[in-house]
Amino acid sequence: MTRPSYSYVELDLDDPDHQTALFNLMNAYMLDRMGCEKPLHADSFKELVCGLKNQANYLGVLVKSQGKYIALSNCFVNFSTFKMSPLINIHDLIVLPDYRGKGVGRFLIQSVKAIARKRDCCKITLEVRNDNKTAQNLYLSKGFKECNPPMYFWEATIDRANN
Repeated sequence: MTRPSYSYVELDLDDPDHQTALFNLMNAYMLDRMGCEKPLHADSFKELVCGLKNQANYLGVLVKSQGKYIALSNCFVNFSTFKMSPLINIHDLIVLPDYRGKGVGRFLIQSVKAIARKRDCCKITLEVRNDNKTAQNLYLSKGFKECNPPMYFWEATIDRANN
């Protein structure tokens, strides 16, 4: 059996086809059990695109197979003060459910790594839910490992309604 052919492209937020792909892939991600299990509404999507356009450090990577966008990685370029070099943080990694287990996630990570090499980045970082063993196994297979010393991903939420 022939393995499907995949290609990648950096997402252009001004390209209508890329915007549609971003919406469809983000919606699939949000509906997933590892997401919030609620759909992405059109008004929220407009806010998302506007917000990403205002992030000079945004990097989106789309994977296409047979004319269809099937995967997305939303990344942000940052800077390592310790290594004095840029780095890429994978914020979201999305593969449509019908394409999981077919090497798409591995291809997507390799694509981000290729971009990181071109940009002379020192590393790629990501966070993963502790209950998402499938994603953890994918990341381990592509050379990611827990930081040494181990790191925690912490947050302080901001109540935007009460400025």
